[in-house]
Amino acid sequence: MTDVDDLISRVSDVDDFLEHHGIKGMKWGRRQSRPAGVSRKTDKEAKKDAEEFARAKMFYGQGAGTRRKLIKSQVESKSKTSASYKSAFDHHLANQNMAEHTTKAISERRRKNTINTTTKTARGVHRQLTGGFGGVTLASAAIAAGYVAARKTGTDKIIMDAAKKKMSDVVNDVKDKKKKNNVVDLDTWLQKNLYND
Repeated sequence: MTDVDDLISRVSDVDDFLEHHGIKGMKWGRRQSRPAGVSRKTDKEAKKDAEEFARAKMFYGQGAGTRRKLIKSQVESKSKTSASYKSAFDHHLANQNMAEHTTKAISERRRKNTINTTTKTARGVHRQLTGGFGGVTLASAAIAAGYVAARKTGTDKIIMDAAKKKMSDVVNDVKDKKKKNNVVDLDTWLQKNLYND
C-alpha cells in the first residue's frame, strides 16, 4: 500500500463517525430534576424555601430562633395550601448540602459577632468621651471639651475680646462706606420723608 492509499483510507474512516466536543460553558451531566406534578414556579419557590430552611436550621446565636420560626411558619402555611409545594420542598430539603450550610452559618455568625463587637466598642468609646451622655454627638462633645479647656486657661476671654474687636471694626467699616457713598439707610429715609409732614 502506498502513502496515498493509506491517506485515502484514513479520510474514509473519518467520514464514518461523528465527534462532538461540546459547547463552552455547557454543564455536562446536570439535570434539573423536579418532582412529578409540580409546576416550575412552585418548584422554584420550594427550592428557595428549602435552602433558606436549611440555612436557618444550621444558624445559631442571636436571632437564630426567630429566623427558624419565621421560615418554618412560612413553609407550613404554603404546605397547607398546596400538596405539590410540600412534596417539592421535601425533595429539595433532602438534597441540601448541610455541611456547606454549617460552614456558611459559622462564617455568618463570626461576621455578625465582629460587627456587634465593633459597634459596642465604638459606643463604649463614645460614652467615655462624652461622659455617659448617649444623645450627645461626638462633635458637640469635642466642642464642649474645647470650651471647658479654654475657660480654664483663660483663652476664652482672649478669643472673645478679639472677636468683639473684629466685629466693631467691621461695623465701623460699613458705617464709613455708607458715609462715603452718601447712602442713607431705609429707616432714616422713612423718618425724614414720611413722618415729618
